[in-house]
Amino acid sequence: MNHSRRHCLLGGLAAALLPRAAGAQEAAYPSRPLRFLVGFAPGGPADGVTRLFASRLQAQLGQTVIVENVPGAGSTLGVARLSKMAADGYAIGFAHTASLSIGPSLYKNVGYDPLKDLTPVAKVCEYVNVLAVRADSPWRSLADLLAAARSQPGTLSYGSAGIGSTNHLSGELLAAKAGVKLTHVPYRGTALAINDLMSGALQFVFDAPNSAGPLAAAGKLRLLAATGRSRHKLYPDLPAIAETVPDYEFRGWMGVVAPPGLPPGVHQRLTRELELAAAAPDTGKRLAALGLDVAFAGPQEMTRVIAAEIALWDPLIKSLNLSAQ
Repeated sequence: MNHSRRHCLLGGLAAALLPRAAGAQEAAYPSRPLRFLVGFAPGGPADGVTRLFASRLQAQLGQTVIVENVPGAGSTLGVARLSKMAADGYAIGFAHTASLSIGPSLYKNVGYDPLKDLTPVAKVCEYVNVLAVRADSPWRSLADLLAAARSQPGTLSYGSAGIGSTNHLSGELLAAKAGVKLTHVPYRGTALAINDLMSGALQFVFDAPNSAGPLAAAGKLRLLAATGRSRHKLYPDLPAIAETVPDYEFRGWMGVVAPPGLPPGVHQRLTRELELAAAAPDTGKRLAALGLDVAFAGPQEMTRVIAAEIALWDPLIKSLNLSAQ
């Protein structure tokens, strides 16, 4: 065999082995611990969801999954840090409506483009808010509340966990869709707003079902409506806001993202493992305790949801001149 022919054969053999080598690398994933970033301090629903799925992934992948809390700037700080990390599947992060669909419009220079600088891996759950008034409120329906808002523009106030929070924007969306003027009062957490609602300083709040529901059952609050497009399965007798205000919908979500450029094999593996974790028998029960519903969706659907939400929230945030800085 002449030298040039042998060289060609060896070159062809090497080229043929390259895909196998790459496949072997991806097949060996993961071979070391994973880091799972969450943009909130320990405690609370986001941290709870992250730790639940981290424990599931750890068991399924056979590797340690270390949760890292990176609180700040409405969770955008953690997402920004993740977007600059190596795209090798060993760094993943928690993301939700606020960090990808609202935060980039609310915070100046968040440091990432939600549709370009991250790899969507999977959406794992969704949530709605409920509109609650005091149990002795004169309003027994959303129509009653809106009639009062129209007769006394700006006098009805509602509290939230802060500017740009989902319970704040649930109210702004209601004002915009129903054509009423409402006064927003931001707090450092929804619990403080609930206290002021109880004392009569506020007229209503938007809150998570798992915290407002027990207060309603105890006779301290009255639930008037839920923010989903249709009625929530836990509250079949509670009307959706859309039944009174057509085209109203707020349904938040939580999921997992990775840095941009994630290798396809690793990407598919992570999506598949998260789908398995979401389908585990007690996942729904654990999420329900946090006020959340299992709602798995893959990367394409996740991208579609983020784009649709940006189209909804960005104009509203700009029209209200909202800024968290």
